[in-house]
This record gives sequence, structure tokens and C-alpha cells, in this order.
Amino acid sequence: MTNSVGNVNTGGTDDDSEGRPKPLDRIDASAMSIVLARAINDGLLGDSDQTAVFYDLSRLENRLAKLKAAFPPTTLHAVAVKANPTVEILKRIRLADHGCEVASIGELNLALAAGFNSERIVFDSPVKTREELELALRMGIGVNANTLGELERIDALYTPLRSRSRVGIRINPEIGRGSIDATSVALPNSKFGVPLGQCHMELIHAFSKYPWLTGVHVHIGSQGMSREQLVAGVAAVYDFTVELRQSFEIRVFNIGGGLPAKYREAEAPIGFEEYALALRDRCPALFTKDVSLVSEFGRSVHASCGWVASQVEYRVDYGDSIPTLLVHVGADMFLRKAYRPADWHHDLSVCDAAGHLRTGGPRHFRVAGPLCFAADYVDRDAALPEDVREGDYVLIHDAGAYTFGMWSLYNSRQFPAIIGYEGQGKRFLQLRRRQSIEEIVEFWS
Repeated sequence: MTNSVGNVNTGGTDDDSEGRPKPLDRIDASAMSIVLARAINDGLLGDSDQTAVFYDLSRLENRLAKLKAAFPPTTLHAVAVKANPTVEILKRIRLADHGCEVASIGELNLALAAGFNSERIVFDSPVKTREELELALRMGIGVNANTLGELERIDALYTPLRSRSRVGIRINPEIGRGSIDATSVALPNSKFGVPLGQCHMELIHAFSKYPWLTGVHVHIGSQGMSREQLVAGVAAVYDFTVELRQSFEIRVFNIGGGLPAKYREAEAPIGFEEYALALRDRCPALFTKDVSLVSEFGRSVHASCGWVASQVEYRVDYGDSIPTLLVHVGADMFLRKAYRPADWHHDLSVCDAAGHLRTGGPRHFRVAGPLCFAADYVDRDAALPEDVREGDYVLIHDAGAYTFGMWSLYNSRQFPAIIGYEGQGKRFLQLRRRQSIEEIVEFWS
């Protein structure tokens, strides 16, 4: 679907000193309202599409350009597919000359469907089968082993396959937890990677035993990690590679992803340039021609590019209690928000049925989803305009990463349409159509 409209400022951009549009940290409610109103006016949301995902492709282009500018030009930025698996968006990432990181055979095939060359794919699943390793090594896809035992499997395949894959080992720097337990992956008992302190000598032995092992990988988590923790995690493995390079050739250093996204206005995001400068200061050799640098950013690329509009089907008000707005999306898309509401947040706004932003006096509401599940809430205490009514749209901000990519099949609800737009709303593109009932039946048959 496409639509051309006038070139107006949608509230998601400002102007720099030379009059060129520049993106703000996040897409604000006014910008969402303008885009939603145009989509409704053009018939892009039918009566049966009570929920739609919107994705700002121009913002994605800008985020990718900023990422590229912050690091050496030879860096492979393998954007994490898990954060946003939409094939049409993956194609945009490829056309921007970036790579992708995959964590399953399904994600690998999504990357191939998007047209990525094998040498620009990094395979990081913590539980790779022998068959998956054989496929990746045969194709020349980069592989990061998660355990010492996985290295043994790779060794049995690498030479017979005459593989050209760059192989690394994921190392856990054991720096501890961040502010969110569920996304802290550098604890001593983490399932991710080989613990550096506990297995220091075993890691050195692995590099001496396997001549094809020429890379290291580190990732400590994203949301809930401070800049200091992120740099400390990379630095611990960097110091280890300085030791390794006295005897072995280490060609690839993969810094993983990890930058948190800004979900609240008061939060100060960590920019790509800020992070790169901090790494350059602490780990200068990573920014020389002697090292092939790889990143795996996901959340920080996608989160602020997407938002969701879901129609209010019922407003329920029982006297003195907080009113409840029943909408068409909940824990099926916002899984972490429903299960761990204290750890995850999304700002909410409301538009009327025509897409115009409501700005009435605030009242506290519960915003509940459609699932047969008691914890199915998008928010249990949201300050929204008091005049919200049935047929309005609740806008869920910063939903471009780890949302529809974590879609739940519970209650067999239809996956919503994903609508892309460009140039401050000049053009709409259907990135994914709404799932049909027939497809749901076929899945369970």
C-alpha cells in the first residue's frame, strides 16, 4: 500500500541550523497522531484491523547511518534479527550495507530471505545442533560458539567442509547484574558463554588447540545495563585478547549489542557515538585496522522506530474504581510488560476514532488486553485523557523492538498488520499484512 501526502512536520523531527530535518530521540504523540489520521483517512485500517503496528522507515535509515558513522568504516554491524524479524525491514538494513545476527535456524532463513550474503550473517544461538552448525559452516556464515563443547563439534566439521566461516567463542566477563535480572546475561551462572574467571586456562587452551578459532564475542545484556557496565564487559574480554594475542591470532572482536533504548522521557539514552568514544578510550586497539570489529545492536536500532495503535473496544467504569480500557493487544505483543511490569515501560497516548490526539484532563486508567489471562495489561495505572471512549485508539510508544517479534500464539489471535511509512508520513508501505484466520487454522492443523 502506498500513499503520497504533503511534506509537513509530524512532530517526530525538528530542524537543524541549516533547516534540514533531524530526528528527535523518540516519535512523539503528535507525530503518531498525524500518521494515524492519514492512515485512517486512506482506508489503511479497516473495520477488522483493530490493531496495527506502525514503523518509521526514515527513522530506521537515520539510526543505521548514525551507527555506521560512530564506528570504523570496516565494522560489520550485524543487527539482531530477534529484535525485529520483519523481512521487509531486514531488507532495508541490508540495503544500508549492514549485516544481521541470527539466533535460530528460523532467523537464519529470514536473513537469507532478506537477501543477506552469508559472510554478513553472524550465527549466535546458544543451542546449535550439529546439523545447524554444518549448514552454517558450509555456507561460510560467521559462528560464535557458546560453550567449549560446541568448539569440539565445530572442529569435527570445519576442515572436512573446507569452511571459510569466521569462528569465535562467546566469553562471559562475569561482571554481574544490571537493574533488570531477566536481561542480565553476565552473571557467573549465565547460560550464555564461557565464564572468563572460571575457565581462563581452558579458553587459552582452546585457542591453542583450534587454529580456526580466531574471534571473541561478548554481550552482557541491553536494557537495564549502564554505559559503565557495558564498557566494563567489553574491556574484560579485551584485556584477555591482549593476553591471547601474544601467542595467537585474534582477528575478530564482536562487542555484541547492548545499548538500552529510551522508554521514558526522563531517561537519558546512550548514543552510538557516546558508546563508541567510551570504548575507544578504554579499548583503543579495537579501533585499528588490526581487528575486524563486529556489533549486534538491535533494541537501540529499532525501539524508537515503531509504535502500535489499538482500538478501545470497551470502556468499563465501576463507580469509584479506576476505569478499564479493553483494547485488542496485550500480553500477546507486550509479553515482558505484562509479566514484569515493574521492569518494562511504554508511554501511552490516545487518539479519537479519526486519529486526532485527545488532550483532555488526565485520569488514571487500566489498559487491558484481549487474552484470557489475568495479568494481560498494557498498563495498570496510565494517566490518559479523561474523555477517552470506545472507538478511540490507544497509542503504545517505542514498540519497534522485542514486541511483535515476541508474539504469543495464546488464544490464536491474528497477528496485526505492520505499516511502514517514510519521509514524515509522505508514503505508506505494507510491510506485513494482517494474518488471516485461514493461516491460524493451518498452523494448528
